[in-house]
Amino acid sequence: MDPKPEHTPTDQIRPLVRRHRGPSAVWILPLLAALIAGWLVYKSYSQAGVMIEVVFNSAEGLEVNKTRVIYRGLPSGTVRSLTLNEDLQTVTAEIEINANAQALLHEGTLFWLVKPQISLSGVRGLETLVSGHYIGVRPGEGEIAYRYTAAEEPPPATRDRDGLYLTLYADSVASIHRGSPVYYRDIDVGQVLDYRLSSGSDQILVDLFIEPIYAHLVRKHSRFWNANSLEIKGKLPDIDIRVGSLATIIAGGVHFYTPEPRDNPAAEDGDQFPLFADYEAAEDGVPVQLVFPGNTRLNVGTEVHSQGVRIGRVRDLSLTEDFSELHAELLIDPRARSMLRAGTRFWLAQPSLPASEFSLQDLLSGQHIELAPGQGAETFSFHALDEPPARPPVSDGLPIRLSADALGSISRGSPVLYRQLPIGTVIGYELSPSGDKVLIHAVIKERYRHLVGSRSRFWNSSGIEFKADIDEGISVHTGSVQTLLRGGISLFNPGGKQGSLQQAEPDFTLFADFDAATDEGRLLTDNGDELSVRLYAEERGAIAVGAPVLYRGVEVGEVRHYQLAKDGRAVEIRLSIPAPYRHLLSTASRFWIASGVTARANLREGVSVQSGSLTQMIKGGIAFETDTGGGKLSKNTRFQLYPSEQASREQVHNILIHFAPGADLAVGAPIRYRGAQVGRIDSITIADSTGGRIVRASLFREAEFLAREGARFWISEPTIRLSGIENPSNLLFGNHVEVLPGDGPPGDTFIALRRAPAYRPQPGLTVELHAKQLGSIAIGSPVLYREVPVGRVTGYEINLRGDGVLVYAHIQPSHATLVRSSSRFFNHSGIKARGGLFSGVDVNVASLETLVGGGVSFITDNLDAPGVDERAVFVLHDEPKAETPIIQAVHGEVTP
Repeated sequence: MDPKPEHTPTDQIRPLVRRHRGPSAVWILPLLAALIAGWLVYKSYSQAGVMIEVVFNSAEGLEVNKTRVIYRGLPSGTVRSLTLNEDLQTVTAEIEINANAQALLHEGTLFWLVKPQISLSGVRGLETLVSGHYIGVRPGEGEIAYRYTAAEEPPPATRDRDGLYLTLYADSVASIHRGSPVYYRDIDVGQVLDYRLSSGSDQILVDLFIEPIYAHLVRKHSRFWNANSLEIKGKLPDIDIRVGSLATIIAGGVHFYTPEPRDNPAAEDGDQFPLFADYEAAEDGVPVQLVFPGNTRLNVGTEVHSQGVRIGRVRDLSLTEDFSELHAELLIDPRARSMLRAGTRFWLAQPSLPASEFSLQDLLSGQHIELAPGQGAETFSFHALDEPPARPPVSDGLPIRLSADALGSISRGSPVLYRQLPIGTVIGYELSPSGDKVLIHAVIKERYRHLVGSRSRFWNSSGIEFKADIDEGISVHTGSVQTLLRGGISLFNPGGKQGSLQQAEPDFTLFADFDAATDEGRLLTDNGDELSVRLYAEERGAIAVGAPVLYRGVEVGEVRHYQLAKDGRAVEIRLSIPAPYRHLLSTASRFWIASGVTARANLREGVSVQSGSLTQMIKGGIAFETDTGGGKLSKNTRFQLYPSEQASREQVHNILIHFAPGADLAVGAPIRYRGAQVGRIDSITIADSTGGRIVRASLFREAEFLAREGARFWISEPTIRLSGIENPSNLLFGNHVEVLPGDGPPGDTFIALRRAPAYRPQPGLTVELHAKQLGSIAIGSPVLYREVPVGRVTGYEINLRGDGVLVYAHIQPSHATLVRSSSRFFNHSGIKARGGLFSGVDVNVASLETLVGGGVSFITDNLDAPGVDERAVFVLHDEPKAETPIIQAVHGEVTP
């Protein structure tokens, strides 16, 4: 067979070649870039701003590329450059106005700089404190302009808000500013937009804006007047003073009111009204003719009142030719026209001090004319009464009549009081037909009518009542300051039950004082309205009926009665506590005398003087405090009245202490436990010829735990040593008694120690050091650790065998952890010297303190060693030694 032909690689792989037709995709990117660039150029051109120039007096507050033009809260342009003009007086700001704000640019457009402004009418531009100054703009009319002069002040507000726009005309606009409020019955209902001269320059025009919700209040016949802050009219002795509100004092303003009837047409935009100078000039009313005696002192502007409401004023006065009559023309509020009837009475009411409803304005305003309406036909001419009527008509409240033997200090306007709260007023008084009684007419306010019933009792609680007796001395009884000067009547319901009234004007007896009204205290009982509390005291002192009962300085009751107890050994005092304060008392309450002036003086605290109120100083007072843990009061609960608050807190526990002759001790000396006073010495009696003393002492309530068997008492007196003075305060204040508690059963008789115990437990750590002799160590000697004072020697004594000394060293709490089982104590006192023939002399001098008063040092080599307990026993070496000290777990003798 013939061999197969061989094939070459080129015969097996043949490339396929195709020709691409059309543009390449590479050109898409350049084309896209060209489109974006064209769009950016178009956007930049279409949104390009317009450059304008605004001339300002100063560049203050203007910053390039930062200060903006704001129109209705929207940014409308930016300052691009600032240039000082050739006149060197002004600055030109080149401003780029946004394209969407180009419609603002007209010849009448105004620009001004907005910055914070504080004026009497308020604060404007407050938002610029955060955002910075900006340029305000108000569009105008005219041709397009590109150069402006900025206004120095913001222009008046535009009339583009819903509401009512009015114009007032007046000769003067004192106390009115741009932005001043407009008031209706003292409510802010609008504001002053602007004020300007009229075209003839003979008047001032004031533009007002009234909020839309108040626009209906303005009618065609509304009256406007200047809200003067302070107005004074008249001459001495009759002066009329009107004081406006604080807002009108600061910002001024305009008031208006709309007289009845209100069916007149409503005011419209652009209406003009006169602006009166004051309220008196603006007010109108019903004219009334009133005749007074010719010698009556009256002036124009005197007000007319009825039941405390102002209803008119005096407009004009004229005397008859013979001076016998004074004719007054009144203007009465149209709303009070129904009161002008036959039988209506007018009289001149004089101001008095103090009245039950007294105010400073009443004193400054002076007298007024009072009106009591009648029931006849309508009339407008009257004759005034020479004096107020004895029984004015009562339109509201409960009229009552009280009969008394004498009027006393009661007068018209005197208050009727219930628990010191005014519930009514005396409106008049007259003699009874027989002339043997005085009839007092009063009216109880309607909301307090239920407090008066057939069982109610009234008494004269006014003025100052003096009682003098050989046995009881002098008693002074006063009411409140108001009743002291003006008189007053108080009300009391025995048992808290008023009873029902059978008459429209009930009659009552006015008793002379509280004791008579309560039948000498027999009517005082605990009831639902008040709590009757009984106190017992050794003597009455300055306490009087009506004296206040105080709880933390607040009056919560009063003293109602006092009498001698049946056994004659105490005084029983009855208190009355109103229902709202009953919960303040319990069986744990404490009462003390808190009256007059309390003075305290000693060398420790200096001089302290504390006085109560005027009532307390005259009538006395009782204070109380309630501790926790008390129970509910019963009818038989009674309390002791202590002479002072301190005595009530102490509530002492009495004990007897026998002292041996020796250190001085005085009555009043304090008993102290760990530095705090826990009692005092009450009396000292000589027990025998040796000079022993029996002392009666008092422990305060919180220190009763000390009155147990085993308690130790001793006299602490000052001791002067070379190292210092122990108890130096006793040099000034005298000796005191120290005490340590016992652990036995309660007791009240103790035998005092002749001297302070060597060991006294106290905070920190006390260790017991055993030495052969005391050396120069003394009470108060320092305890040193590495030459640093960490404690003191508190005591020492001879051991039981008599061959050594026990020294008690106290370590301060902050250094107690330095004492370990590895600690070594040694004497750090005086001067130590060593010498030899060949070694020379070695002298060791301690510090000046230990040189004079001795001292103890200790070293702890291993601070990780176990700690020690109170009264751990150590050996006191003469000098530092390397060996470990012997420590015993029990207190006894240590053999070094």
